Amino acid sequence: MDRIRLAMACINSRVGEVERNAGTMISFMEKAAESEADLVCFPEMCLTGYSMPHSFDYCLGEDSPAIGRIVDASKDLGLCTVFGYADSEKGIAQAVTEKGKLLGTYKKTHLGLKEKEFAKPGDGLPVFRTSKATLGIQLCLESHFPEISGTLALKGADIILMPHASGLEAGRRRMTWNKILPARAYDNTVFVAACNQAGDNGLGTVFGGGSCVMDINGDLLAEDYSGECLLMCDLDGKRQDELRTSGNRDMHSLYFLDRRRPELYQ
Repeated sequence: MDRIRLAMACINSRVGEVERNAGTMISFMEKAAESEADLVCFPEMCLTGYSMPHSFDYCLGEDSPAIGRIVDASKDLGLCTVFGYADSEKGIAQAVTEKGKLLGTYKKTHLGLKEKEFAKPGDGLPVFRTSKATLGIQLCLESHFPEISGTLALKGADIILMPHASGLEAGRRRMTWNKILPARAYDNTVFVAACNQAGDNGLGTVFGGGSCVMDINGDLLAEDYSGECLLMCDLDGKRQDELRTSGNRDMHSLYFLDRRRPELYQ
């Protein structure tokens, strides 16, 4: 992976206010570009707003004008942009766009209790190869499933992005992330970066905010739990590439995935 400047956007989204949300996103994209970011990641369902089942009253197709605005802004600003929305098939989607094209869309596979009543789960765990890095995506609840992280890492993910729409207040959100995200990063030799929606969604649900980035050793690189924010962090993939190439050399240079025994994991 090349050196990459990552921007994790913690924003307020209102359910159904798609144009307003797109405007907020573009404003954050402009700030990211001013700070010379390569990649900006937005929270789960940021474009449509998050509420079950109300988000699905505002489903978007890939050819929708709102998605077109984000794709065009991403191209104009020279960014790779990752953003979420309720899709036209009632999936919880997270799209990746770069250079004026949609590189693909991940659809959430592991649904929360209320989501299971209204959303259609995805059936694949793709990775997305951008000009700077290969990305994997785990959405909110999915951050609790190490199997997903391992699968994405084995498919070549350099960075696993974890966009959230979580109502946990900032202190509890930080405590939870500090328990699980270091393990996802360290066990799989990947960078892990998370961001959450912040504030009232317009229907009375308040999201707790928060953004953080972990390095390949599971150590914290950056965090911000102050509310709406744009967290910037520089990632250097040189060490990651070395470990993936050489494997375990000593107790201070650990790479685990080449020692798996998948025949036992049934």
